[in-house]
Parts: sequence; structure tokens; C-alpha cells
Amino acid sequence: MTSPDPLDVEPCRGRELAGQASCLSDLLLASPPAWLDKPMLRFRREDGNWQSWTRIRTQQAVLRVAAWLESRGVGPGDRVGILGHNCPEWFIADFAILRLGAITVPAYFTDPAEAVQYVFDDAEVSLVFVENGEQQQKLADYDRPAIPFRGGEESLARIAADEAWEGRLHAPCPARADLATLIYTSGTTGHPKGVMLSHGNILSDVAAGLGGVAVFEDDLFLSFLPLSHAFERTVGHFLPAACGAEIAYAEDVTTLMRDMPEVTPTIMISVPRLYEKIYAGVQARLAEGPAIRRMLFRWAQKLGSERFELGQQGQSLTGIRGRVWHLLDGLVNARLREKMGGRIRAFISGGAALHPDIARFLLAADITVLPGYGLTESSPVLTVNRMARIKPDTVGPALPGVELRLADDGELLARGPMVMQGYWKKPDATAAVLDRDGWLHTGDIVDIDDEGFVRIVDRKKEIMVLSNGENVPPAIIEQHLVQDAGILQAMVVADGRDYVAALIVPDVDGMRIAWRRSKKRPLPEDWRRDAEVYRWMLDRMHIDEHDLASYMQVREFAFVDEEWTQANGMVTPTLKLKRRVIEERYRDLIESLYVRREQPREPE
Repeated sequence: MTSPDPLDVEPCRGRELAGQASCLSDLLLASPPAWLDKPMLRFRREDGNWQSWTRIRTQQAVLRVAAWLESRGVGPGDRVGILGHNCPEWFIADFAILRLGAITVPAYFTDPAEAVQYVFDDAEVSLVFVENGEQQQKLADYDRPAIPFRGGEESLARIAADEAWEGRLHAPCPARADLATLIYTSGTTGHPKGVMLSHGNILSDVAAGLGGVAVFEDDLFLSFLPLSHAFERTVGHFLPAACGAEIAYAEDVTTLMRDMPEVTPTIMISVPRLYEKIYAGVQARLAEGPAIRRMLFRWAQKLGSERFELGQQGQSLTGIRGRVWHLLDGLVNARLREKMGGRIRAFISGGAALHPDIARFLLAADITVLPGYGLTESSPVLTVNRMARIKPDTVGPALPGVELRLADDGELLARGPMVMQGYWKKPDATAAVLDRDGWLHTGDIVDIDDEGFVRIVDRKKEIMVLSNGENVPPAIIEQHLVQDAGILQAMVVADGRDYVAALIVPDVDGMRIAWRRSKKRPLPEDWRRDAEVYRWMLDRMHIDEHDLASYMQVREFAFVDEEWTQANGMVTPTLKLKRRVIEERYRDLIESLYVRREQPREPE
């Protein structure tokens, strides 16, 4: 099954460039002359002001660093590591490595030293470009050369500015079939695997992506997901380079809400957590505000949803309802859009399924969000909703050139030129997911409707089976739960049990506001052990779960004190729960959820 032709967009210059390029560095180096003086990379300087590098300056820096690498004995097929936050130096290092025909091996800057060194050791890198400071310390005792991003006589920034390296590069451009990068899966269990992606794999995905979502020369991307993540690397790094667009680097994920109105991006790539936080923030402000504000918000959402549905049919909201919506849009929605910079043309959501209620909330506020789907093993994007046709409860139809079909058990299989070459040094693991006919077994259970739109059910390996044989998809239940203003994170347990239970990381401020609004009194000081609070929260969960089958609804839960983060090893760099780690950490607490008693469970 492939994407219906009417959903494809008109070819753009970037799509043509990606289709014709012999290697990824061509996206930068073979671009039209008219783009050379355009701003390309924007970043915040130490004085707090934003600065941009032009495309021609970036090109020169890339060629100098590639020549320097060649002088160090790095050649085609050699692996070179990158460790650091998103910034111009990361971009330059990557394109220089690729132009030389070497292989980029990125590591997550959020990983501890031992995880970073495992990746570089497994890939057998010859040297590493590393961000100064904390990241550099992770390689303090490492036995490979580590070249800092900035400072010192031999740093990436110094090499990139040294005109003496101009014209010294001799290596020919690599071919599309050549290996371009090893991207290590963040894996919820065991050691990560190095996904082998060729130049052609990623170029094909860039071209396919531009066949699904139009990107223009005047677009501005705000980059904040780690560039070691395949989603950001393809869609927020290579794709804008192919289109002549500009990339701005957020200073940090914690400064994103400050950076957005300063940068005024038109396109952003994100995992669902950003949209969940935006939604939770709006709900918290509404709960604290006067009743009239909540009434106006509900009215704006109702008319906005009606307007969106009409727009999907090529119609518009007219008459008095249209005029009322425009008035409410200015009063309610405009402020939210301004906080995002006021120019967002599209949010592209990936990495995990976005809850449809959150997608509908944004769409009703005239904020376009395009849920999509993919895997590192497919470079990564396979499906995405289109501007002209959005189904919020799906991840869209296949991109052009992507074939999809369902296995007998509902697992999604995918095939196309963007599918990986295999796992680095792991032929058995490769054979387990990539069959002889080129079909990638994604591990995801999905539904596909008559129009080809894909709806994610859950990870095949994570489907839980109750003792009565009912299948429970934990991710869907967890998506429902985290919509609640009082729930920061949630993890469902059910496998082999009589009923569904959950561990809850509370959002204490959200709970206090919701309790005060509901009960007209402050939240009790000992709320974690208060039976009334427990029943109240369980009732709220059931309201959130209203559209789920009764056997999927949470029957028991327990609060936990500790937020699940990368720092404590509970989530992956892409914010997926490490279920086995969490289950082991809270084993006794989980067992207590299946010993029926009237009082709520005490947190560990």
C-alpha cells in the first residue's frame, strides 16, 4: 500500500536536489548560487544576541574541516564521532565528515560517559569532535583524539576559519550507496545497535518528506531535538539544507519557550512531550483563571474544531459563526500563537504517537500540527499527515516511494529506498527485522484505513496480556492519563495480571489547582496518603479514559516521588519509558497494587 497520489505536494527545488544528489554533502555544496548569501545557521552568542552564518560561509567551513580531516589520515569509510548540543559546529562537522566519504557517528549529549564511550568503541571511531565543558569531560580518559568545538589552537571552530585549508581536499564525493552514518538506537533495553544508513537512504527520505510536506526557501526551522536523533537529523538538518531554508539552534530545551518568540520559526520538529506541555500549561492557566476565560476557551475550541473540519472539506466557517470565531481567535488563540513566535506554519510531530485530543486542541487553535511516524531504521520518516488532509488520530499516509503492508498479526511492514542497510556488526539482528524481500518489520501494531492513513496501536513487544486473555496497549492508556493536569508521567502495568494498574509521577502544582477548583479547598498536606485524594484522582483517570474499553481502564495506582529522566536512567534520550528499568525499580510498589486494600498505596 502506498500513499494516494492526490496527497503528494508539488515538487520543490529541495526535492529535486535530494533526488539528484550523489551524496548528502551535495545538499549544501551543490545548492543554487542564489542561496549563497542567504542566512543559513543562526545561533545565540555568549552576549545573548543572535548571529547568523551565510550559506557560503558554512560551505567554506565544511570544506576546510574536510581537508583537515584528510590531512589527519581520515579517509572514506573511517568513522568519526560527534558529541555535543545542536549548534553550527555540529552541522559543519557532520557535513565535513560526509563530504570526505567518512562515516558520522553521533552520540547523545544526554548520555553518561560510559554509554557515549560504548557507542564510539563499538563503531571504532578514529577521532571525535566534542563540545567543550561537560561533554569533553566524558572523554577525559578516552584513548581516541577528541577535537573540541571551540577554543585552543586545534579546535573545530579554528580549523573552520583557517583559510590555509582551502583547496586542499582531494577525496572524491562518495556515492549514494556508500555508508553515511551509524545512528545508535536509544533502545529501552540492552546495548544500543548501530543503524547503518547510506547517503541514498537519507537522501531518499528527504525527497520523500518533501513530497509530503512543502518546505520553502524562506522557512526557518528551530532545532532543539538532539541531532543524534534520526528524526531531527533528517528533517531538521538535511531537509532544510536541501531547501535553502534557515536553521536556528535553541540554546537548550529549557529555554525553548523563550527562544521561540525571539526566533519566530515557521517549522518545528518535536516529539509529543512539547505539545503535551503546551496543552498542560493552557489547562493550568484556565483552571486558575476566571470562569469567563474557560467559557471563551471552550467556545473558541468548539468553533475552531468546526472550522478545521470544514477546511478539510475545502469549505470555510462563514456567517455569524465565522465572525464570532475571528473575534474569539484574537482573544483566545492569538496569544498562544505569539508565544510560539507567531509564524508557525507547521509543527511536525514524531518519535511517538501524539494523543489525538492534543492534536485537535492545537488544530482548533489554528496551529497546524502534522503527526507522523518512522523509525531510525527507515531514515526515519515513513508516514506523515498532509497540510490539506489531517486525521488527528493517525500518523498519516505513506510518503511517496514508501510501501506499507500489514503482517497477519497486525505488525506494520515497510519497504523503500530509505530502509537501512542493516545493523552494524549484527547480521543476526538485521535478519530478524529485515527480510529477504526488503520488508522492514517495524515492531509496531497498527491499523490502516481505506485512505491509507496509519493509526498506531502499540509496540508489538509492549502489548500486555491480562490473565483473562485481553490485549492491553500500554502507550494508548498512558497517553490518556498524561492529559490530566495532575499527572506528569504515567506507566501502566498489566501483563499476566487481573486488571490494569499504573505508576503515576504527579504534577503537584497541577493537582493543587485542579483539587482547589473541584473541592473548593486546599489540597491536604498528606495528599499522597489521603483516601479522598486517591479516589478523586482515580475518578479523573476514568474520565480521561472514557473512550477506552473497561478492561483497559486503571483500577489501582500509586504515586511515585521521582520524575523519570535520562539522568536517573528511567527514559531514553527520545523520552520513551524504559519499562523494565522502572518495573525493577518499583517492583515492591507494583506488587502492592495487586493486594487489594482500601487505603492508597504508600510511595516508595
